[in-house]
Amino acid sequence: MPLNASVASHNSVHVHDGGNVILHPEDNDLFMRTGKQVIEACRLGISIEVWLNEFAAMAAEVAQWAGRHAERVRSCYCVPVGARITLFFSPRSDSFDFDLAELLAELNADLNKQFNLGMVEVRQVPFQQIDRFLDPEKALLVYADPGAGPH
Repeated sequence: MPLNASVASHNSVHVHDGGNVILHPEDNDLFMRTGKQVIEACRLGISIEVWLNEFAAMAAEVAQWAGRHAERVRSCYCVPVGARITLFFSPRSDSFDFDLAELLAELNADLNKQFNLGMVEVRQVPFQQIDRFLDPEKALLVYADPGAGPH
């Protein structure tokens, strides 16, 4: 039997029998988190509402960062992996972009310092093979070059 609890006037949390937690913030996005991720938020000493706000702020920051580096970034997806939040960046080039890798390393360090979300991991993956790393239909698309085409 699902347990529903209101977190704020417009945010809600739904716990399902399988142990997954559905977060439904006021912008109507839906986020499925594992019990591990919710427990990690508790270990961080923050409420789910604060975690959601931190997550939204991080996603906005990443989208802006990707836009500022649009000459190198083709897309960015966000996926929960265990208790971590993993950001998958695809370079514009068809091969590994070493300059982008350096920028991503700096971004990764900045995100982990700036946002209270637990571990945030950044990876560079080929755009043509993105579906080997994540399901684009279920992942949060944080940034996409308008000319990048569907994926």
